[in-house]
Amino acid sequence: MSTNWSGAERKSRAPISLLDPTEPASEDSPQEAPEPVISAVPATEATAVPVQPSREPAESAAEGVHGPLVSGRRSASVLRKENVNDQLPPATGWQAFLRAITFGLVKPKVGAAELARRTDLSAIQRVYSRPMQIMVAQPLGGVGKTTCSVGIGSTFGIHSGQHAIVWDINEMMGTLGVRTNSNESTRTVWDLLNVLAKFETISARKGDFTYYTRHQGKNQFSVLASDEDPDRMKSIGADEFNRIHTVVSRFYDTIIVDTGNNTRSANWLASIEVTDQLVIPTTLKRNAVVSALRMIEQLESMTERTGNPHYKNLVDKAVVIVTQGGGAKVSAAEQADLREKLGSAVRTIIDIPYDGALDTGSIIDWQLVGDPARRAFERATAEIAAGLLEVDNRSTTNR
Repeated sequence: MSTNWSGAERKSRAPISLLDPTEPASEDSPQEAPEPVISAVPATEATAVPVQPSREPAESAAEGVHGPLVSGRRSASVLRKENVNDQLPPATGWQAFLRAITFGLVKPKVGAAELARRTDLSAIQRVYSRPMQIMVAQPLGGVGKTTCSVGIGSTFGIHSGQHAIVWDINEMMGTLGVRTNSNESTRTVWDLLNVLAKFETISARKGDFTYYTRHQGKNQFSVLASDEDPDRMKSIGADEFNRIHTVVSRFYDTIIVDTGNNTRSANWLASIEVTDQLVIPTTLKRNAVVSALRMIEQLESMTERTGNPHYKNLVDKAVVIVTQGGGAKVSAAEQADLREKLGSAVRTIIDIPYDGALDTGSIIDWQLVGDPARRAFERATAEIAAGLLEVDNRSTTNR
């Protein structure tokens, strides 16, 4: 038997039949050969076949129904959807302070800001029917692709409780390996590619795979860094991307892809094919917004040329994350105009306030990021999760 693993194998258990195995199958039921019966009585002795008692018509009819025995319509009507976020006591704000100083005698309701945060975290903690990919893309450099990738990876890692990985596919030496903790590891995606065949077997183990990644400690996500040699990174084309993606999807629930600047490179195009949610980082400056809009137009054009709605759907459901760029300030009127042009093409725009821990040019440790920026990334990640849920619902409905 081949040990090659393509990522699509699934073993299903045959449904248990509620029909009596001694009764003949109906015309609509599949015919199966009876299993041999091993008797403990010696062959020389005659055995009597027990006579089956007659069944009531209602019982026979019930057993002949294909489907669940219990529909749950009446019992389900008794249940109601409860929002635990409303029931938990406040943990922040004056509400929590008042409850503490009165030793719980005064029980104010949770504040609107805390309740909104709880709702966002609940969205981030959703579980999907398959691994999901988020692609952080923008042709212009210096607008926060890697910063946003780390922010999304940290937020999913800390709050979702699932396995998240950020993968740098920049064909010209990405900076993800520089902006995250290496933990003294020098291994990159190229090292993984050299041994990828052993992870394409059914005996592959995640413990072996993580040797080629860099775990981010309390931020609870892993990094698959790009190689430091641009020639080697250029050799990772569509086929190599797809092989790596299949293996990564085996071990991680959420994959965040940090991309390069070339939207026509083979691995960029391969990534967009399997992406479930598009994230577009930008600053509210003319060159950054124009670059983002050109990428949007490219994806819309791909749908027009191929007839595949996937690319246009990614644009329609995209989340734009506005980072605070340095340099000359743009007037409020121009920022509003640029925001309107972006907003007309995508689902939502989230602003990230400036935080010094994100602007060092060195390692981003999410434990050092302030509450305003962390909260903004929680809001953005909740919007990303909403997009993933919509994709997942659509795919499960079409199965």
